[in-house]
Amino acid sequence: MIESVRCDHCEEEFAPKELTVLAPPAGDGELICARCIEIMLRRAIAKLPREN
Repeated sequence: MIESVRCDHCEEEFAPKELTVLAPPAGDGELICARCIEIMLRRAIAKLPREN
């Protein structure tokens, strides 16, 4: 039987192969799902200066 593991950011349960370890400097070895990674990337991109 497949064990469920929680994402350290959204606390939803996933199969272990659906999670990624978020290494420094972005994290401290936390487990994170693809949706949370996308949210983090979108927030980081939104903070970038616009060159228009």
